[in-house]
Amino acid sequence: MAMTWTPAAAASHTSPQDDLSEARRQVETYCQALVDTGEAQWWINEAGRTELHLDSGEAYLFGEQGVTRVK
Repeated sequence: MAMTWTPAAAASHTSPQDDLSEARRQVETYCQALVDTGEAQWWINEAGRTELHLDSGEAYLFGEQGVTRVK
């Protein structure tokens, strides 16, 4: 897919931090949708960290630097 540069596109460029914040928001929104449909549950582990547990048995730890599959 070809991309065309336009002044409007250049003006809308965001910083890498903004891009990361948006990506994190999208991941959290998707995970919340799994909870809302009953396919997963949020847990707070013994260390006070947030985990997402899926009904399939998978578990993910949400940390400052990203998401890690723990099970």
